Amino acid sequence: MTVDHAVLTGQEYADSSRLSARIAIYAWQRPRVDLVRLALDRLGGVDGPVLDVGWGAGGYTRALRAARPEVWVIPVDLASGLAPEVVGEVDRLPFADGRAGATLAMHMFYYATDVRAAVRELRRVLRPGGRFLASTNGRADKPEWADLRAAALRDLGVADPPPYPKVDERFTLEDGAELVREVFGACTVVERRSELVVPDAEPVLAYLHSTRGQHAHALPTGLTWADYLAAAERRIRADIDGTGAFRLTAHTGILLAAA
Repeated sequence: MTVDHAVLTGQEYADSSRLSARIAIYAWQRPRVDLVRLALDRLGGVDGPVLDVGWGAGGYTRALRAARPEVWVIPVDLASGLAPEVVGEVDRLPFADGRAGATLAMHMFYYATDVRAAVRELRRVLRPGGRFLASTNGRADKPEWADLRAAALRDLGVADPPPYPKVDERFTLEDGAELVREVFGACTVVERRSELVVPDAEPVLAYLHSTRGQHAHALPTGLTWADYLAAAERRIRADIDGTGAFRLTAHTGILLAAA
């Protein structure tokens, strides 16, 4: 699928509220996967500046500044509503060649206009020996969202639901690792698998509603987002009533390379 940057900056990331709703659901993750800690553990001894590209809600920048206050960390994001220190797109960064000690691109490459160019751009700004970290999801991450959408649309009378619009398929752990190896020559993959077991409908609905900018436009003609959300809510509550929780199977990780 393609990415509409006007939707990203004007709706999805006009502020951090929708991103926060998506992050919040991980309170029910089993076992807990701390990607921030995994990243920090692999940045030990690194010299700045560190570019946190696609800084989102700012968790990586805040944690690195707290752990390594002597390191200059520069948060970068395309969405000015997220209040980065530098507004810029990942495939056209406003930094000179070979200046950064490390680059972080955490769950964001799939939003790039040109993913291959974006990986090359982070390679460009790294000094020799500089560290590259990128996180993303595996191809099989959270298939339950697609199942829920298909079931909800069938409940609404759609006999043959269209494919689920999955933005992260543009840069998965599997495909991303191959691309990073092509650009850097080598790539280490740190994978983590978990399950989200959510006993209440509200966090699930908040997550689902936070994706409306990405998904509402792909609904079949004649259906509104409110129609879809109501049908999905009935399915979510039925799952919780029947099994005690709504469950999502997660596969995520970090790609590591050096310039």
